[in-house]
Amino acid sequence: MGLFSDVGRTVEKTKRAFTDNKRAEYVCLDCEESLDENYEYCPRCGEDSVEPAA
Repeated sequence: MGLFSDVGRTVEKTKRAFTDNKRAEYVCLDCEESLDENYEYCPRCGEDSVEPAA
């Protein structure tokens, strides 16, 4: 069930980003989580691979 919850959250964040005419400003290169803020470590996977989105 955790996998489906994670996928659902990701889809919901992506949907909101497109419907608000905003794109995620940052992305974790390890788990590909879209982020609105620059984190030192990804809040999802904990890796230090958060970079500006292309």
